[in-house]
Amino acid sequence: MTVVVGDTIDWTLRGFHNRTGATATNYAVVDIPGVGLNFLSGTIPALHNGAGVTYSVRYRVAGSSVVHTHATGIPASAPFTFALPQPGDRHYTHIELYFGTVPADFALGDEIVFTFRVGNNAPNNLLVNHFVVMHNGAETPGQSPYQPVVLPPPPSNGPLVPNGNGNGYIELDDGGIPRGEWIWNDNQWVFTEIENDGVPLGIMPQTGIGSLPWLATMLSLIITGGMGTLLMILVRKRIKEGA
Repeated sequence: MTVVVGDTIDWTLRGFHNRTGATATNYAVVDIPGVGLNFLSGTIPALHNGAGVTYSVRYRVAGSSVVHTHATGIPASAPFTFALPQPGDRHYTHIELYFGTVPADFALGDEIVFTFRVGNNAPNNLLVNHFVVMHNGAETPGQSPYQPVVLPPPPSNGPLVPNGNGNGYIELDDGGIPRGEWIWNDNQWVFTEIENDGVPLGIMPQTGIGSLPWLATMLSLIITGGMGTLLMILVRKRIKEGA
């Protein structure tokens, strides 16, 4: 699967519940996104067996070992959504939900969703994200082997915006009007141009124009590992009119 810089990606954490069969201490879920995944927001549901449990949201930023606390005293029995400042290229190396002491089967069947913006600096153009579950002084990995590929920039001098389908870019003219679309196909860029009336002219590799599908693409893949599961979903990037 391929994505483009500027797309948003949801990583859904599953299977992180307390499966020890007893009360667990120092319980935490820590997401560790790789470079190229710029954190935007997180959504936590009302968690199973969460009555009386509260948690904190903590994070670390690339280049610093300081652990920051975003919020604390959050009731685990109620849904919670949060966002961290994202100027566009800030890499949060750790996003932690620290629960402390939790009962048996805590968070059973629940899902946590983290949303990221795709950056242009993923090593080898591959996106990697994994998380760990901490409990009773132990750490269990929930790593995902799935690595979406970030497309290289197309051979264009014009302004570009993601096409919303995860496979290319819309090229704009000097007035900000779409003049064509670059599609990554068979390991090469194909450019499709549009006439003024919006009718496609045809497809020419590396040269000429196309159609604007404007349809959202959604791909999900469940990977199980260790104590947890990661579900990755590509979410359509909203394109601002005239951008």
